[in-house]
Amino acid sequence: MQRKIPSSLWETHYLGKTPLPLIAIGVLATLFYVFSKPHFGDFSDFNKLLLSLSGLISIKIYATPIWKHPVFHMLWWALLLAVCHWFYLTLTLSHLAGDYPKLDHIARLFVFIIFAWWLAGSTRNTLIFWSIASAAVILSPWIAGDGLADFQRGFHGERIGFDIRNVQHSAMFFGTVLLGLLIFIPRLLRAPLQHYGKLILWVVAFLIILAGVIISQTRATWLGVAAAMLTVFLLLFIEHRKRFSNKQLLLIFFLSTCLAILIISNSSLVIERATAELDTIQALLRGDWSSVPLSTSEVRSSVGERLYSWRAAIDMIAQRPLLGWGDQGVDYLFNNIQYNHAHYQALNFGHLHNLYLEITLQYGLLGLVAYFYLLIWFTKSAWLAWKRGDMPGDVLLFFYAFLCFWSVINLFESYLIFWTGVFLFNVVMAGCLTHIWKPELRANRSKAITHIEKDLP
Repeated sequence: MQRKIPSSLWETHYLGKTPLPLIAIGVLATLFYVFSKPHFGDFSDFNKLLLSLSGLISIKIYATPIWKHPVFHMLWWALLLAVCHWFYLTLTLSHLAGDYPKLDHIARLFVFIIFAWWLAGSTRNTLIFWSIASAAVILSPWIAGDGLADFQRGFHGERIGFDIRNVQHSAMFFGTVLLGLLIFIPRLLRAPLQHYGKLILWVVAFLIILAGVIISQTRATWLGVAAAMLTVFLLLFIEHRKRFSNKQLLLIFFLSTCLAILIISNSSLVIERATAELDTIQALLRGDWSSVPLSTSEVRSSVGERLYSWRAAIDMIAQRPLLGWGDQGVDYLFNNIQYNHAHYQALNFGHLHNLYLEITLQYGLLGLVAYFYLLIWFTKSAWLAWKRGDMPGDVLLFFYAFLCFWSVINLFESYLIFWTGVFLFNVVMAGCLTHIWKPELRANRSKAITHIEKDLP
C-alpha cells in the first residue's frame, strides 16, 4: 500500500489513492494560505491558485463520490446563474452589465470545497486548520500593528484595527476567534495534565482577542458575539435541559446576568460607543426621518449614513426586485443618490454596509434566495452529520454560533464582497463541510482499498 503522511502530522486515510506528493502540496498550500492571507496577500494569491488546482485535480481523479456531491452541483448552478444574469443585463441594462460575467466573484465563495477536501474528514485536521488561521489573527498586533502600543491607545479611546483592512474587518476576525476560544475550551479542560501548557496559551490568546474585540469599538461585532453566545446557551439548554433542575437554571441565569452587568458597568468605553447614536436609532424607530442626521464636515453619523443609503437601495430594488442591477448597481446608486450626494462622493462609498441589501441590489431576490439556500443547506447538513456521529458537538456548536454572528454583523457591513469576509467564510465552512462529507469519504476510502486489494498478487 502507498505510504501516507504520518497520522501524527496529518490524518489522510480518507484521501483515497491520492499520491503522497499531491497530498503534501495540497495540505501545505492550505495551511500556508490560511496563515498568510490576512497579512501577506501577495504570497497567498499564488498559493491559492496552487491549492485550488491541486485540490480539484485530486478530487476529480481520486474522489468520484465527492465530485458528485450536491455542494459541487450548487457551485455549477451558481456559475450558470451568474452567466445567465450577465446576459440578461446586457439586454436590459447594457451600461451596467460589464464586459463579461465575473465568475471569479462566485467561484471564490466556494473555495471551502478545496479546504474541506484537504481536511480529509478529520476533526483533528480541522482544529489544526482553525488554530493556524486563528494564530494569524492573535499575532496580528505584532505582525501588522504596533504591538502593546496598540492596546494602550485602544484603552485610551482610539479605535484599533491592527491594519487588517479596517477596524470593522479586524473586529470580525477577532469576534470569530473569541467564539472559538470559548466554545472549544472544554477540550483543553478534558486534556491530560501534561497538556495544560496549552491552557496557558489559551488564557494569553483569550486576553488578546477579548481586548481586540473591545478596542475595535465595533458595535456590530459586540452585538454579533452577544447573539452568538445566546444561541450557544439556548442550544446547550435544549440539549441538556433534563440534567438541570429549575433552581440550577435560575442560578445560572442570575449569575450570567450579574456578570454581564458587572462587565458593562465597568467599561465606560463600551457604554460610550454603544450609546453614541442612540437618538438616531430612536428617531428611526419612530419613523421620524427628519430627525435622522445627515453627516456633515463637522459631525459624522455612521448610522445616518447607513440608513439613508439603505433607503435609497430599497427604492432601487423596488424597481428591479427579481434580478437586480448587476455588479455596478451599487456604484450607480451612489452616483445618483438624492440624500447627501456630495458627502457620499467625498467618502467614496462603494458598498451598502448591509450584505442582504447588497446581494439583492446586485442579483435581485433570486440571488438572495440562492445565498440563503446555501446557508440553510449547511445548517441542515451539519445537524444531520452530528446526528450520525460524524461531527463532534462542539464543532456543530461553533458552526451555529458563527452563522448567528455572521448573520448579525452582515446587517451592518457587506463583508462577503471583501476578501476578508470571503476568507473567513471559506475557512469556517470548510471545517463544517469536511464532516458533512464523512459518508462520501468513507465510500471513497473503501473503493480505494478494494482497488488496492485487487492489485495485490
